[in-house]
Amino acid sequence: MTAARPATSSHTARTALSPSLFARMRSNLRDSWYRRIASLMTAIIIWQLTHVFEGYWWEETFSCVQFVLISTVVLEWFIPWRTPYRMLLQAVVLVIASGHTAGYSYIKPESLRSLSHLWTWIVDNATQLNPFIGIAALAWGMLAFFTLWATTRKRIIVFTAASLLSLMIADSYTLIYLWDQTAWAIFASLAWLVADHYSRFQREHPNSWSELLEYPISFLLPVVAIIAGIMVLGILTPSVAPIMKDPYTMWAESHGKKVIGSYTDDLPVIGSIGNTPTGDTSSGYSRNDLELGGGFQFDYSTVMFVNTSHRSYWRGETRSEYTGSGWAESQETAPADQQFSGLQSNEELPLADDRSKAKMIEITQAFTMVKEEEYPVLFAAAPARQLRWFGNVETGNIPSGLTWNAAGWELLWPMGKNEPYPKTYSVVSELPVLNSTALKETTAGWGAADPQKSEHQQYYNLPQTVTSRVGKLAEQITAGSSSDYEKALRLQTYLKDNFAYTNEPDTSLRTSSDFVDSFLFEVKEGYCDYFSTAMAVLGRSVGLPVRWVKGYAPGVLPINEDEMRYQGFTSSEAQRNPNGAGTYTVRNADAHSWVEIYFNGFGWIPFEATPGFDFPYPVEDEQAVTVPDVDLSDMKTTPVVEAGSSFFTPRAVMWYSIAILAVLLVYAWFRRRQLADSYTRIRYRATNANERIVVETNRLVRFARRKGLQREDWETVREASERWAQERTYLRADLKVVADCFERAKYGTTVYEQDEVDRFLSLVRSIRDRM
Repeated sequence: MTAARPATSSHTARTALSPSLFARMRSNLRDSWYRRIASLMTAIIIWQLTHVFEGYWWEETFSCVQFVLISTVVLEWFIPWRTPYRMLLQAVVLVIASGHTAGYSYIKPESLRSLSHLWTWIVDNATQLNPFIGIAALAWGMLAFFTLWATTRKRIIVFTAASLLSLMIADSYTLIYLWDQTAWAIFASLAWLVADHYSRFQREHPNSWSELLEYPISFLLPVVAIIAGIMVLGILTPSVAPIMKDPYTMWAESHGKKVIGSYTDDLPVIGSIGNTPTGDTSSGYSRNDLELGGGFQFDYSTVMFVNTSHRSYWRGETRSEYTGSGWAESQETAPADQQFSGLQSNEELPLADDRSKAKMIEITQAFTMVKEEEYPVLFAAAPARQLRWFGNVETGNIPSGLTWNAAGWELLWPMGKNEPYPKTYSVVSELPVLNSTALKETTAGWGAADPQKSEHQQYYNLPQTVTSRVGKLAEQITAGSSSDYEKALRLQTYLKDNFAYTNEPDTSLRTSSDFVDSFLFEVKEGYCDYFSTAMAVLGRSVGLPVRWVKGYAPGVLPINEDEMRYQGFTSSEAQRNPNGAGTYTVRNADAHSWVEIYFNGFGWIPFEATPGFDFPYPVEDEQAVTVPDVDLSDMKTTPVVEAGSSFFTPRAVMWYSIAILAVLLVYAWFRRRQLADSYTRIRYRATNANERIVVETNRLVRFARRKGLQREDWETVREASERWAQERTYLRADLKVVADCFERAKYGTTVYEQDEVDRFLSLVRSIRDRM
């Protein structure tokens, strides 16, 4: 029995210790519940704010930030340590999460004999965490700061209002849909304000709070039901038209434009860049090119992935008939004897061009379509020479309706023939190697055998809408050119250097009926359709055979992540990958148009006139070209504002107004006390001190009513204040002073001085803050 006592005593000690530990944890959770709620709601709002960076952050970045937010909230809720120790633990978790996301691998030090070696070792290990640790630390810092800073109702409202404003601006001015995120931020804001209200109630009425805790469901259930109802209504019915619209939407719609990206809009579909000259649409592959112009919003949704052995443009359709307003489909571009059906895998596709002088390189591509769309063509680098496989490498059969147009370099898809558009296919193409010297020694066209006649006439034709000043401009640009190739280069360079790229050209400047004439002399800004069509018309004006082509620019080739980490973004992708081989992500925003000019012995050579774009030729030799100064003084021009050069466009004015208003609001917030006092002095400058005390007392009574302290009709101010003091005992003495001053000022003979009024105002302000 003697030997058993220590064990019993130890067991008793352990059982006595555990309840004490759990009691402390329960007490900590009960006493600090509001801080935990605040951290949770702040994390929810910051989580929603991260969606503003969709399309800019990697998926791994989102995962890292979200894990850090979740872990920080969990540690806030369940670790009963002091704030510095909790934050230290959270920082450790942040570093671990960043290292895991970045694939951190420990680098052993070669030597630690000097500070330089130690610093090198630290840098080698720390740089592996970039960029994840910086972004995650910013999110964690925002969470910690706003949890500690937003301790009053006003600060909560300021933080949540700024967050909601950020989400609404991003939703209105980008193609990111943030309706769900806005709804969640509103939910968190309401829940946070409710928690703040109960926290204040707990501090000011501890006895009543204890009674409420005995019936938690009775007072929590209505609040949860109301907030949940708001959330369900907001998320499930986002198509209900809003009562108010953002400023840019109202301005755009007043000018007959449609804003893409509002949560009230349907998801954007693949549209034409310029189908509707009077309104905006989203970027994408054009279905109708008869009416070019207007503006568009960039749509960054993915269309396809292209795995290729060489970077290129992905060619779609060909147009040769310019109408003055756009491009029409001409049957002449697809003569019957140049169309081939019944295509077989690995069969060589014939060409109608003489390419005997050109050097070629072979490009192998595999296309994976993402969009559930049907196109009139299969895309490929130009020109395609073989279809390797279709749909499936082993069993995919090429549909009998697929046709190869040898004249237009088009793989025509049989739309509407119950054939599903292929999800995958592979093409082999032959891209000409650019040789400037050899091209300068030949002529544009088909040589003496076909001087702008017969089947090639459509590449020279111009409608009557093209004005004489367009032809004169083309002649001035190409004056003194030593070859047709130099003419083409001069036209290309002139357009790139003298006109601005914008996806929202100011078409209100247009007066000419001809699309190219209005672009060159009136609008003077635009996007690819403007530049490519202008080059086609200018080229034909000086006798060059030109056709218009549409498709997609190459897209984005992801850089190898390991190289990014270890090379610190210093080496360019072109240096590591000169041919641009890899898998490209092609988006709707990459929809593009350009021109091709025929050169004898080389076939159709592509030219890129749009600023910021360069056709990815394989180059054998390249020569610079100089464009002469062009005198347009004798041509009637319309004054225009170049894109990006005006500070007073409607959209710029709107942004300046918002920025100025934001600065004024921030200034007013930090100077609110002084502004309120100034307003009061101005408002009551004609009243005496006694009247001011009476007015401020009545204002206090009205304020108390909003806080649940009613004054009955039959009560005097003193009677009401004495009754209030029974509920708010901590205000008893101050309320008595207010009642005394009020009665002496209104009914007595006392004449108050200004300094006494100032003290009275300070007392009233203190009471209002504590109510």
